[in-house]
Parts: sequence; structure tokens; C-alpha cells
Amino acid sequence: EIWPAPITQEQWRTVGELALRLPALDLGIYSRADFILDEEGSFWCLEINTLPGMTHQLVPQEAAAVGMDYPALCETIVQSSLKARKEGA
Repeated sequence: EIWPAPITQEQWRTVGELALRLPALDLGIYSRADFILDEEGSFWCLEINTLPGMTHQLVPQEAAAVGMDYPALCETIVQSSLKARKEGA
């Protein structure tokens, strides 16, 4: 694990766009997608974890990288889950 990944802003944009396509898989409120970048510059999705760990794992690290602390992350997951349940999702 290398955190943060030593990639360019353009590569961040590309992998972010790939990750945003994952809701088409109906993964629910949160999941973690692991990508690898090959020598030709193509991203490959290695796996999608539909219930990633929340203690000392990548999801809290990723949230922190965008300015969300652990309590806010947990609250967001709970509130989003309650909203989805009310909407029948």
C-alpha cells in the first residue's frame, strides 16, 4: 500500500471517473474499489469490497484525504443508509 498514490492529477481524475461508474453495480451506500496502474498507464480494477473495514483501513484514510474525519464518515454512512431505506433502495 502506497498512500497517497504517486500519480498525476490527470490520473487521479481518470481513476476517480472509473470509480464513479461503480454505482451501476448497485453497491449501496459505500464500498471500496482497488485499482492498479499498469506500465502502459491503464487502470485495472482489482476488486470491489462491498463491506470494507472501518478501523485502520482504507475507507477512513480516503475520507481523511478529502477532509472528512472518522465521526463525520460514520454519520454520513448512517444518514445515507437511513435515507436509502426510507426511499426503498
